[in-house]
Amino acid sequence: MSDLEALQEQWRTLYSRTLPALAKARDHAQSRWPVTLDHCFARIILDNTIGNGEKQWDKVIAKPAIRNMTEQQFRDAISLGEDIQKGKIDLCDLDEISLRCRGKNESKYGGSTRKRSQSPNPPSTQGEENSAKNSKDNQSSARKRPRLDKQQTKLHFQTETKSPEKKPGVDNVWQTGSTVEDIEETLGRIRSHPTLTPYRKKLYTTLLSVPKGRYTTYAAMSDYLSSSARAVGNGMRNNPFAPDVPCHRVLAANGTIGGFHGDWGKDGKYANKKIELLRGEGVRFDPSGKVVGEPFHKFHTFEDLQ
Repeated sequence: MSDLEALQEQWRTLYSRTLPALAKARDHAQSRWPVTLDHCFARIILDNTIGNGEKQWDKVIAKPAIRNMTEQQFRDAISLGEDIQKGKIDLCDLDEISLRCRGKNESKYGGSTRKRSQSPNPPSTQGEENSAKNSKDNQSSARKRPRLDKQQTKLHFQTETKSPEKKPGVDNVWQTGSTVEDIEETLGRIRSHPTLTPYRKKLYTTLLSVPKGRYTTYAAMSDYLSSSARAVGNGMRNNPFAPDVPCHRVLAANGTIGGFHGDWGKDGKYANKKIELLRGEGVRFDPSGKVVGEPFHKFHTFEDLQ
């Protein structure tokens, strides 16, 4: 059996047997299984890999997929399917993206808590979209005081050296520039969210530890969480806690801007806005548009805050 044939068989087993069996058993890897049929799993995974979350897969390659996919496309599809199987990525989010590619999502998810996801594009964040909208409403205030204090987040970032009284065992809170009370409030919302997978809860909790004035990357977070950059990117795009969870601080591994407001890369429509937000926090970029300095790796999951 050739490598390609082995990948074909692995992919066929994954989407037609493994995932449907987990869905029918209501496996705890997912808080909700929106589909149970094999062709639905294939649709969701292929739209998010071959279609890159922007178009349905059969607009990119000819049908049937299993005869026309490249080895890399098989590997990407298998990797995403395994992330679903392990609960490292939210299947409902992926289903929304796939349905949106096909213009069919509103009747299925409209009016639900999942309606918050608006973008079918590569890794960026819904929170970043909110930040971009807020910026228009606060242009006059931005002239009077630092732009980010008003438009980027509800967290009360400290601009002075004075700190409130610390609680025992929470020193890591202070590297974020946020108060204990704000962190506790956001942690409570994350931990009590009714539909997030355990992975997504840990992802957002981890992101809370990235300090103001620093940045991290999809790869750095995925290494820490033993997942994948794609899983991190999907979580950033569908962040329900923005701007309290600062998803604008996550960049591409090569130091470029990554995703923002549904577009990817420095030529994205809103890339300059993401750069502006980061610069407002003290992050610097070189003339080529790449970030200066090392990414933040000292993540913390705040187990000491109950």
